[in-house]
Amino acid sequence: MESHILHHDKQRFEPKDKVCLFCKKSSLNRNMEDNLFTPVYAVQDRTNLLVYSNVKFKKIDVGVPRCENCRRVHSTVSIISNIAIFFAVITTLVLPIYLSVEFNFSTIGLVIALALTFGVVVLIAMGVEKGLLAMYDVRSKKDGSLKDPLIKEFLRGGWSLKRPTA
Repeated sequence: MESHILHHDKQRFEPKDKVCLFCKKSSLNRNMEDNLFTPVYAVQDRTNLLVYSNVKFKKIDVGVPRCENCRRVHSTVSIISNIAIFFAVITTLVLPIYLSVEFNFSTIGLVIALALTFGVVVLIAMGVEKGLLAMYDVRSKKDGSLKDPLIKEFLRGGWSLKRPTA
C-alpha cells in the first residue's frame, strides 16, 4: 500500500511511484490519467442452481505507473491490432471461399482452408502486436501490470485479473 494512494471518489488506487513499469524510465511530470488502471476482482458470493447461476464480486482499479510515451504506444498498438483483426476476419471469410471456388474444394476442403486461414491470421495478428511492443521496447499492458507490487499483493490474496463469470 505504500506505493499507492486510495482515491475514494474514483474508487481506485493511484500510484505514487515515479518510474514507468512499462519502459523503466523516469516519468516525473505526468498526468495521472496516463497511468494504466487495471481492474482486480474478488468473488464475494457464487450461486449455482440447476437453471440459474449468479456471481457477486468486488472490483477495484489499481494504477500502474506509466509514462505518456508508453500510453501512446499502447494506444497505437491497440488501434493497429483492431485494424489487423478487421482485415483478419475479412481474409478468413473471403480467402477460403475464393480458394474453394477456384480449386473446386469439397466441403471438407473448405473447412480445412477456413481453419488454416484462421490460424495463420491469428498468428500474424499476435506477431504484429508483439513486434510493435518490441520495436518501442515497451512491455505489454498485462506484463507491466504484473510487475506492480500492489497487484502482486492482491493476486496473492486471492484476487484475479479476470472478471468472474457465473
